[in-house]
Amino acid sequence: MGIMRKATAYDVAERAGLSVGTVSRFLTGRGYVSEQAQARITAAIDELGFVRNSAASSLRTRKSGLIGFVLSDLRNPFTAQVATAIQEAARADGLAVFLSNTMGDPARGVEALEQLRSHGVDGVIVTPPGDKEFVAALADLRQSGVPVVSLGLRTRPLRFDLVTVDTEAGARDCVEHLISLGHRTIAHLGNDRRSGRFRGYRAALESAGLPVDKALVQTGVDDQQSAWQAAETLLIADPRPTAIFCYNDTTAFAAMQKANQMGLSVPGDLSVAGFDDVDHAEHWVPPLTTVAQPTEELGRLAVSEVVRQIKDGIAPPAVHTLTAELVVRSSTAPPQHTS
Repeated sequence: MGIMRKATAYDVAERAGLSVGTVSRFLTGRGYVSEQAQARITAAIDELGFVRNSAASSLRTRKSGLIGFVLSDLRNPFTAQVATAIQEAARADGLAVFLSNTMGDPARGVEALEQLRSHGVDGVIVTPPGDKEFVAALADLRQSGVPVVSLGLRTRPLRFDLVTVDTEAGARDCVEHLISLGHRTIAHLGNDRRSGRFRGYRAALESAGLPVDKALVQTGVDDQQSAWQAAETLLIADPRPTAIFCYNDTTAFAAMQKANQMGLSVPGDLSVAGFDDVDHAEHWVPPLTTVAQPTEELGRLAVSEVVRQIKDGIAPPAVHTLTAELVVRSSTAPPQHTS
């Protein structure tokens, strides 16, 4: 018979049919909890049996057993995978995760941080984007003693622990793969020329002695509609690119759809590569060549950094960089003809 794991605030909330935040307030004694909710939580604790010691421990240490994850857009498959990884890693550490979806709006991010503060979270993990107000609110939260770990949101000077992926190296590997296939007219479909992915694209071209043609770079892509429009602009260009490196898989899917609508085959007429390696990339038709980000490792490392600071106190911020890996599939092939 296996050893029963410790129950978490998540388990209590699930059994009681209440939010994790309500259970957190009950366990820490912070904030209002109705008598009816208190009764349901108490019943859940009694039913789970071993949870009561965990609750008592939370009360003694003034810890809620709850961490917050402020994310930019849960509709993004990569972000959803990271959220799952964080929840699983937190659960293994006996913690529950309070998710706040900002839909890419930094102002909503500031509101989310205030909400997390009111719930008495033990730590916070955040993803971009973030404006000055959001960064200031994060800094204030950290100053109050709450550990903050950022996934990709870099500040200068460094103000929070940063867990990131070397996207520049990953992008360079991907574009070098396209060059090795014989492509010389390689476009980029992205969102920001300051990004590591664009820097990697540019570095690979320059290393091969190929020009960075401004006409082959489309930035400002942030949704499917803008991806379709940007892809169409590239595909009606003269000369037309023989390959497109996209800043994420969702954009790559849009580029492939637009190519098909225009009567172009992938990879016969056009090679397409993405970035992230979301769950359905390998099942796309054709399966997508992409750069895999280590989502599970990102989640584990972010949670472990929060837990370390909860236990040992907040230390000077550090950068933790993980490696991305090129995954070659059927959406890339040698060009049928060079432009």
